[in-house]
Amino acid sequence: MSITQVTVFGGSGFVGRAIVRALARQGYLVRVASRRVGLAEPVKTSGDVGQVMLMQANLRHPDSVARAVSGSQAVVNAAGIFVQRGRQSYEAVHANGARAIAEAARAAGAQRLIHVSGIGADNRSSSNAFLRSKVSAEDAVISGFNSATILRPSVVFGPEDALFNRMAAIAAKAPFVPVVGDGSARVQPVFVGDVGKAAVAALGRPDTARSVFELGGPRVYSYRDLAALVLTEIDRRKPIVGVPVGVMKLAGFFAQQIARVGLVPPITADQVELMRHDNIVRPGAQSLATLGIHPTAAEAILPTYLDRFRIGGRYNQHAPA
Repeated sequence: MSITQVTVFGGSGFVGRAIVRALARQGYLVRVASRRVGLAEPVKTSGDVGQVMLMQANLRHPDSVARAVSGSQAVVNAAGIFVQRGRQSYEAVHANGARAIAEAARAAGAQRLIHVSGIGADNRSSSNAFLRSKVSAEDAVISGFNSATILRPSVVFGPEDALFNRMAAIAAKAPFVPVVGDGSARVQPVFVGDVGKAAVAALGRPDTARSVFELGGPRVYSYRDLAALVLTEIDRRKPIVGVPVGVMKLAGFFAQQIARVGLVPPITADQVELMRHDNIVRPGAQSLATLGIHPTAAEAILPTYLDRFRIGGRYNQHAPA
């Protein structure tokens, strides 16, 4: 039986939307399962009329997950959070949510399950709560659906990303651009559109079942390199200053308290911890190239959305091309 309909959890999020667009371009019927359907309405424009459908599902309620999966031949889990709020905890969304999706997909007879994780999600010794939940999520997926495919992207960039937009906003207003520690940790940013293509490519190839792919862009940078790249893109001259990890974690701890009132903190202590360590594709790992995808360089995409942070804004005639 061929795959015609795919259920995507987290399809209204940054990565999920890219996956939905990529699936729709290939002609799949896409069911977007979302906890808050009203906020997912814009994703319907990713395909032709009636091609992208919305359905309410809450990962904390397995019955709703089962209903969202029913009738689909494939399932993609792109659900994830960076900030814990109330009942939306790492454990509830990442670990227990992944378990509910895997078990529902198996019970519904789905042929394929694609799980979007992250580089480092096999680090069982990590003290980072976010990363530990990603490890638990992968374990739950493999246990519940043993032919699943796992995609582990590095830091994902694109017009609505957190990393480059946050750096540019700071660079535009602050007297300096901070980096964690000495900023030497390495990262391999991957374009969100390439992650979407990877999910579709994996679905189209039965040999990707029971496999893990690490997704990174064409270049490895240090975080200090990224800060310099952002300053170049927005035509600003500011010093790049290393801030001690302890100070950054303390700032992240206090910043994340605003999540209690529904606001999104600029950074969290867990994110600071992640930026202390390398986040790159390991030598010999299956990658975008394995899936036949040529990775997109950050330098090719950043000018399309960071130009608004230039002096005078994106319509400044003197801004660099």
